Amino acid sequence: MSSVKIWLGLIQMARQFKFRIWHKKEKRWLDPWAEEDPILSLKDFGKGCEVYLYDRKTQDHSNVNCQMDDVIIQQYTGVKDKNGVEIYEGDLILSYHWNSKELLVVNWDDDSCMFYACLPSGGDIIRMDEAEKTVIGNIFEGV
Repeated sequence: MSSVKIWLGLIQMARQFKFRIWHKKEKRWLDPWAEEDPILSLKDFGKGCEVYLYDRKTQDHSNVNCQMDDVIIQQYTGVKDKNGVEIYEGDLILSYHWNSKELLVVNWDDDSCMFYACLPSGGDIIRMDEAEKTVIGNIFEGV
């Protein structure tokens, strides 16, 4: 299998900024709309971001039970797959290009300020604005 990194395409500035949060210790997604989950917020006091949880019962913000190391925050790429499913960082996608089908991982490239998809082992950059993509899982839960 060749080494491939594929660009998801230029993201328009008017796109929605959405995030999802994986809790490493609990091995699950935090749901800000679920009554049992706290609302997560990030605060920057000039020393870097800290994670705070808003407890609905006490109506208090605290970072006692959740540290930045406990969570992984992933951003929505602004791109949807062929079925209309939003594609996030860390998603596993099937890409159909050059008459082949490959399993790819969605990542962010700091140098280019763009999202891209690549083979789990990494690889070369290839644009795929027109390539068909299907989300089939994510790096935490698998396929």
